[in-house]
Amino acid sequence: MAAILLAGQASSQQQQGGGTGITKAKSYTGWDCCKPVCATTNNRNDLLTSRGAARVCDKDNRLLDQTTGLRANSGCNGVPSSSGAAFMCDSYQPIPVADNLTYAFAIQVSDNQNSDNTNCCRCYEVLWITGAAINKTAVVQVVTPGGASGDIKKNDLIFLTPGGGVGPLSTGCTAQYGNSYSWGEQRGGFKNREACDGLPPNLQGGCYWRFNWGKGEMNGWDIQYKPTQCPSRLTDISGCKA
Repeated sequence: MAAILLAGQASSQQQQGGGTGITKAKSYTGWDCCKPVCATTNNRNDLLTSRGAARVCDKDNRLLDQTTGLRANSGCNGVPSSSGAAFMCDSYQPIPVADNLTYAFAIQVSDNQNSDNTNCCRCYEVLWITGAAINKTAVVQVVTPGGASGDIKKNDLIFLTPGGGVGPLSTGCTAQYGNSYSWGEQRGGFKNREACDGLPPNLQGGCYWRFNWGKGEMNGWDIQYKPTQCPSRLTDISGCKA
């Protein structure tokens, strides 16, 4: 899955906290239906030995076995969905735990956008320090290392959120779900909760999360995050951990 590159509201500056392990960045949202990068065939043996590989699904959100999933081409690469293409499972949607805590999966913007990225499958504890979600926390697992573009800079986190914008790979969701649905603006997605009603029914809950739990679009908000142990609630879905 390639990075979903979204328009932000301000430039992003990342700093590694001196000896604290804290990274300052910005949050964005996206959902392009593509196979996660951390589930690709590159360096497959190392992935399986050290951390496993992220799970993927067929076009009907049926889980593929590991071997099939690793070898399958992404549905975003122009491969007909009927010929073994792999897509992002709908189980990768955000999971609200409490009013101030959520679990989620994310793209982490990185210099290395391949499956051998050492941050594949790692988890982070995220704290919003600006925006409507200020002082709220998320525990996220990285399933795709993505590339920087425009306002999106290295270390920014793109939360996997249906209706959050399909980014540059605009054909993936059409390949998986057909032409009957609206996905919002390519970069940034929907601007309000009501627009979520236009998504496939199985993705609407993750879209509502953005406005119900996050209280807004969540793009360009300042965050800080640090490494944390992956909870089973996430690894049971992704099938991998670092």
